[in-house]
Amino acid sequence: MEPEKIQILNQLNQQHEILSEQIKVVEQQIYEISVFNDEIDIIKDQKDKEILAPFGKSVFAFMKPNINEKFFVDVGAGYFVRKNIDETKIVANEQKQRLESFKIQLSDELQNISSSLEEFLI
Repeated sequence: MEPEKIQILNQLNQQHEILSEQIKVVEQQIYEISVFNDEIDIIKDQKDKEILAPFGKSVFAFMKPNINEKFFVDVGAGYFVRKNIDETKIVANEQKQRLESFKIQLSDELQNISSSLEEFLI
């Protein structure tokens, strides 16, 4: 195979690997938001009971959440806004929707690269 073709093939393969890794990261973030939403629902339903909450690295404490309090929610660029439990869920769902859209874009790019690789090898 010609050196030019080998170089192109290597670039396409490298792009394929990068996109595959990015998709895995996005899928992990989507999963984490889904788990967060489930946990918020549990807190909301168990409002008068104690929960086991992380309190630093590998440390947990029993806490009684006050669901009437507002949470500090990271809205990006290092800014935090106080939101109640329902508003917090809305922010999480918006983040999840953005990530799902981004995953679709990455998947489309990955498909295009896969098609290019297939055409190149034929």
